[in-house]
Amino acid sequence: DGTFPYQGIEEVREGHPRSRWVWSRRGMWKQGRSVEQVSKSAWFDAVLEPGDLAAPYDVGATRDAAAHPVGPVTLLDTADLQDRRSARQALGLPAEGPLALLSLGAGNLNDTGSAIGAAGEALRRLGVGVCVTVPEIASSGRTREADVHLVRDYPLSRRYAAFDVAISAAGYNSFHELLRFGVPTLFVPNVHTQLDDQAARAQYAADQGWSRVLPELTADGAEAAVAHLLAHGADMAAAAQARDPGNGAAAAAELVGTMAREVRG
Repeated sequence: DGTFPYQGIEEVREGHPRSRWVWSRRGMWKQGRSVEQVSKSAWFDAVLEPGDLAAPYDVGATRDAAAHPVGPVTLLDTADLQDRRSARQALGLPAEGPLALLSLGAGNLNDTGSAIGAAGEALRRLGVGVCVTVPEIASSGRTREADVHLVRDYPLSRRYAAFDVAISAAGYNSFHELLRFGVPTLFVPNVHTQLDDQAARAQYAADQGWSRVLPELTADGAEAAVAHLLAHGADMAAAAQARDPGNGAAAAAELVGTMAREVRG
């Protein structure tokens, strides 16, 4: 599972000829990056490609490469999710009032010049409580303020109903979980990734009217975007859910299971 099959796989495979090898290779690579890695498909018996809702904006090296495509893969399905009341209770969050999940990576909520600080400032202006995971708030001095709530849970996606809105990067997992599970979201793509084209992924969702996107986050920009989501986000999230092709996890497992049965046979 990854974008860079390590040297040595070829040699190990030669020593274990009865083993079967599957490369789970996501798409949405940045244009012109890691083109040489695609040729390593020859090391594997199959290449499994978890789908991406933003695939129409994929311009990377894997776009036309041979693979077994499945739908977008997430750990959970909507049937696994808790309702709002239960989710907030499980996370120790206030039962009433709007709450936002802030998932942008490590940062300081006191520094309004940073993305996480600007997001926090925008949410406070709107009277929305800020929920952050522990690593993201580790360097912040606001951990004990009434409008900041620490979230410790895994998988957090099962509690997404606790939140009225999210401000998040656009990595594969977060992107698909937030859209699939109906959370109105402002995506702030991490453009510093080596290969994952988060900017294209986030822009596609915004162009479909499923979410909002800000390539650079300021308090004023975030305030306007979140205000729009608080007013219209439910309809936007519903539009994304209406286009959800379903979880590709079962199809991925079936491919691997079929290959395993062939080995046993």
